[in-house]
Amino acid sequence: MQESTVRKVSLAFGAVYLLIGLLGFVPGITVPSHRMGGMAGEGLLLGLFAVNALHNVAHLILGAVLVWAGTRAAHPFAVNRYMAGVFLLLFVGSFIAPVVEGVSLNPPDSVLHLASAMLTGYLGFQRNRVLAAS
Repeated sequence: MQESTVRKVSLAFGAVYLLIGLLGFVPGITVPSHRMGGMAGEGLLLGLFAVNALHNVAHLILGAVLVWAGTRAAHPFAVNRYMAGVFLLLFVGSFIAPVVEGVSLNPPDSVLHLASAMLTGYLGFQRNRVLAAS
């Protein structure tokens, strides 16, 4: 896979995460949940994904890093490898309540984080294939 393709996919994926982070704060798109307090940015995004303010900010940061990988990072492959590690930590952490107590997570979030880890890992490890093909 060409570096330009990795950059484009990283940029698009980062934009999705930025949008998710912003939408998490929008009332109506984030439906209040009986489990969570009724504060802005807390509830179920699209009625499915558990979010709270910290989770929304995390999405914004992850999205910004992916956008950076797609636009300015010197090594987009490496950035995607690191992001795969972050997403894997979130996936594993979702099964260990004390580790993620401050971040609202539910099974759909876990599936999304696993899929994100798989995509960023795939992008991150393409550099080895590019070098081997040269």
